[in-house]
Amino acid sequence: MTVLRVLRLTLPVLVLFLSGLAQPAAAAEGGYPGGGPGYPLEPGVWRLHGFSPSLPTDDLEPLRRVIANARFVGLGESIHTSGGYYQMKDRVVRFLVQNMGFRAFGIEGPWRRTDLVNAYVQTCEGTPQEAQKPLFQIFQSAEVEAMLQWMCDWNRAHPEDRIQLYGFDVQFQTAQDIQALRAFLQRLGVGADDPRFAGFRACDGMDETFIPDRPYPEASYQPCKEALAAVASLFDSQEREIVERTSEEDFAWARIALVSQQAWQEQIFYLGRSFRLSNDARDRGMAYVAQAIHSLRFPHARTALWAHNSHIVKGADVSTSLRFHSMGTILDAQLGLQYTNFALASFRTSIDWFIEGVPGGCDSFLPFVPRPVETYLMNRGQGSALLADLRAQGGHAPFLEEGGRYGIGDLRNLILGNHFDAILFLPDSPGMTPLAWVSCPLHD
Repeated sequence: MTVLRVLRLTLPVLVLFLSGLAQPAAAAEGGYPGGGPGYPLEPGVWRLHGFSPSLPTDDLEPLRRVIANARFVGLGESIHTSGGYYQMKDRVVRFLVQNMGFRAFGIEGPWRRTDLVNAYVQTCEGTPQEAQKPLFQIFQSAEVEAMLQWMCDWNRAHPEDRIQLYGFDVQFQTAQDIQALRAFLQRLGVGADDPRFAGFRACDGMDETFIPDRPYPEASYQPCKEALAAVASLFDSQEREIVERTSEEDFAWARIALVSQQAWQEQIFYLGRSFRLSNDARDRGMAYVAQAIHSLRFPHARTALWAHNSHIVKGADVSTSLRFHSMGTILDAQLGLQYTNFALASFRTSIDWFIEGVPGGCDSFLPFVPRPVETYLMNRGQGSALLADLRAQGGHAPFLEEGGRYGIGDLRNLILGNHFDAILFLPDSPGMTPLAWVSCPLHD
């Protein structure tokens, strides 16, 4: 074991001890000073039973207060591949379905491929392990498998009151998007010699790897960008005529393919060139796709959205340490009180991230941020899981300094109440149980 790994594994406990905050875990005391799960520890802070979806749900009742009448709820995570986050989100989703009428669930995955996962949720044909393979590998886990199985079981028991699953990411679907746009233009009478089709050819093949071995050549990007812009101009200027010749639904799907591909091409062009522009493009595309597919398929369904904290966060722009406009920022601007978000964070966070060529790891993960809110929550809860409402008193969380800046996960220097409505906190989040690779301990 390297010195760095020893430090990463022990530093969280050392920080807690040196800060004078270490206290015995509540479970060891046989009780919960200040109230048990489901009861307020202090204004806006409730203890939770934990993260397992099999736990009783009485402690989650305060979610009603935080969510209120919101139609979209963002469920974040400080880092991917931590199983405690996945199980906590599964647990919350089950509560939202069973107790608050939520019937749609969106996940940070390519929207075309996620439709294949939804086929299992709707029919229960096959196995949940096979069904989740279209998802990103970072979500292919025993924890997500259990969630898909529960959704399938719910739909089997409630055939007239189903849960719908969908993806809203724009990545890795160039071939399908471009094919759909070609077919749609041909329906409109656009000939094969049209220059837009020539431009489409420059778009192909640019999503074969997550991080390209070399920058996306500008000589390819520009004709692709111009072809997509020409289609957008056609759609904008002739929308009424196009709808009359096709249908509103067909036109909406063509627009989704267009926006999705514009966002993805821009994302990979600026990848390595500009962090802000690359992430702006992806999150702008995701915000559009999340709402457009929702409007087409289940316009009245209350919906939970699963993504990283940095995607569901509100109020992110170039003037903050977040450095780009997130999906959550766009949803908040467009939906107002109809959008609520939860950051997921933990004091000790383990990951199981072993994808060749993609940054990750097999160690405990410690966010090196100043004044991490995880330390405050660990102390307040004396080692128990918590739900913390960041708007509880006077518009800010009473356990944090008003206007104070904190880090959460890998996000830095935030006035947390400006960016999240609440935090779901775990003292420990174990690594996920991967199904796409051999679990990390066997790599040591």
